[in-house]
Amino acid sequence: MEELERMTLTAPCLYDPAVEALIRPVGREVCYPANKVFSRPGDRLSGIYYILEGRTKHYMDNENGSVKLLYTLTKGWFFGETPLLLGLPTGLWSQTEEETRLCLLPYPQCSRLMGEHPPFRDALMRCLAHKTLMLRYETASLTFNSCKDRLKRLLCASVDPERETDPGWYELRVRYTHHQLGEIVGVARVTISRQLAELAGEGFLRTVNRRLQVNREQYHQYIGEKGKALTSSLP
Repeated sequence: MEELERMTLTAPCLYDPAVEALIRPVGREVCYPANKVFSRPGDRLSGIYYILEGRTKHYMDNENGSVKLLYTLTKGWFFGETPLLLGLPTGLWSQTEEETRLCLLPYPQCSRLMGEHPPFRDALMRCLAHKTLMLRYETASLTFNSCKDRLKRLLCASVDPERETDPGWYELRVRYTHHQLGEIVGVARVTISRQLAELAGEGFLRTVNRRLQVNREQYHQYIGEKGKALTSSLP
């Protein structure tokens, strides 16, 4: 399941209370409301960010207004480490998707923690490694998979198997809009609406009170099929 999450740009949870305990005393906490853009391409960051609570998305755009989402991150994740390591300004937009609390760790403190505390260094390296895998899987998905399959992967990775509200149907952990689904899958909103309608017609999903639900039987069938494929593709 964690491998499927990496293939959807929706990052798995990496929260480690021991790492957070190292960060809090030397970082500065900041809080942003939902949908707040707090970093833009060309900005020189004063440190790396650590997510205490909430959810952020990180993306690129072009002069025509097209947007490509790279990944969404949740509690326990770092970002801004690439500018730290390369000494470059950030090349991404960073925006909250819900009310979010961050801890900004100044670069000198980050360097010190990397040298003095192996758990901190290892956590930072895990974040980089996970992002590399997510982007590798995304490249493969865009190259080899249809829009419908990419959408199914995202929905299955977002399923919460503990939330079976009605017999045979799973709720999603994230409440996506059609626009958000389009950003993640990499297609226009109208295409997402058409693909969702097709998946509903196939019995894969349904909408109840404006929330998407995935059919339990088809979810487990899909997870089983993709699990076999993932086993042979891991690094």
